[in-house]
Amino acid sequence: MMSFPHTSLILSAFFCLILAGAGCEKATEISEEATPQPVPPVDAIPLPQSGQRQLTAKERKLVVDQLMQARAKQQAQGLGSGRVRVNGAWNYEGYSYLSPDPNAAIEARLVAVDLTVSGHTQYFDIDDIEIVDGANLMSYGSDPHPTPLSLDGKILPEGQFPGAAPVANRWLLIYAYPKQSPAFHLYYWGKALTNEPVTIRKSGLELPYPSSQ
Repeated sequence: MMSFPHTSLILSAFFCLILAGAGCEKATEISEEATPQPVPPVDAIPLPQSGQRQLTAKERKLVVDQLMQARAKQQAQGLGSGRVRVNGAWNYEGYSYLSPDPNAAIEARLVAVDLTVSGHTQYFDIDDIEIVDGANLMSYGSDPHPTPLSLDGKILPEGQFPGAAPVANRWLLIYAYPKQSPAFHLYYWGKALTNEPVTIRKSGLELPYPSSQ
């Protein structure tokens, strides 16, 4: 027959095993709760609003892209309900910081376009007016050499600029354009500014060459 002390030892060991098992289950529960959750992708993280942390490289690129898209949208809508009137165009031989590429597959020359823009918004960008072939609608780019003119067609003195939008502005725009193309269209962010092809005259106003002094 088992003595009382031995029985006590066995019961004590039994209860210790039960308590140890409970402790292990609890430890497992804590460990599972402490397991970190997957981090959502950067695109799903709202950008900090109050400088709580520095932006990551990916977030900075996202912000820059958003700003550029917003700016492009403003410029695209910059003409608003305004209009552009072409006063004339001609082969250009005066001063310009542009010059045709002599190695281009299509031989080009400089063409000057005299135009007036009115009713536009402050976001209108004269550099975004694009010259397009009058026959096949092939684009030959934007970013002309711009020079502001008075409303009566004279070159404005250096440092003087046209009035702010929506006041009418007049500009001389110089483009490199195919030599064999007799006419062109103008576009602004996909919107046609000319109803009919504009014929290029032989000559017209030219900018003086800068003084050598």
